[in-house]
Amino acid sequence: LEAVVEVPFRVAMLGGKVPVTMPVTEACPTCAGSGAAAGATVTTCPECDGRGSISFGQGSFAVNRPCPRCRGRGRIPSQPCPTCHGAGEVRTERRVMITVPPATEAGSKVRLKGQGQPGRGGAPAGDLVVTFQVAPDRFFQRDGLDIVCEVPINLAQAVLGTRLRVRTLDGKKVVLKVPAGTQPGRKFRIKGQGLEKNGRKGDQLVGVQVTLPEKLSPEQEELMKKLADSAGMAY
Repeated sequence: LEAVVEVPFRVAMLGGKVPVTMPVTEACPTCAGSGAAAGATVTTCPECDGRGSISFGQGSFAVNRPCPRCRGRGRIPSQPCPTCHGAGEVRTERRVMITVPPATEAGSKVRLKGQGQPGRGGAPAGDLVVTFQVAPDRFFQRDGLDIVCEVPINLAQAVLGTRLRVRTLDGKKVVLKVPAGTQPGRKFRIKGQGLEKNGRKGDQLVGVQVTLPEKLSPEQEELMKKLADSAGMAY
């Protein structure tokens, strides 16, 4: 049995558990998989002579398929089960908690032994193969083992320098020093705040985006012109 699960970004990066509800086919609880109603008599299927399968083909080439009349059981009840109508199986839903490893990438898979489709005729259940998809985050992105984010600063902070409190993936706040004269798009590295995998740990890369005022008052515009003139900037 296979399932595709979308995992929140932080759960995929830090690890955790997510619930998954999936449709499965199980033995009918009313007839215990026999397909027969209570008190019904069961006889050998005349179509397959009790083998549960019939052969199709010609000459030396033949293919065995489940008998359509007895549904592969080799026996036919005189009265079918009212719950499964003789199928011996019912469709239902199962809820499973999936463990998400840290630093999970989109498209990665995990196999859960015995959590798949129940086996027929008392056979053991198969495995459940889960493929992870990672939901995007509004603030964080991933680059290998590094976590990437962007923070806005104003013109004064970029020119004069400032200190910012930056949120990390695990919810902490780290003080980041932005030096005077910082250019738009510059990235700062916070050591050890990335992902950890196979004994290696990444960092958090913080890019700064300088936001400019959309409109200045006459006084502010005059001050800006004086600053530009004193710094030799053309406008």
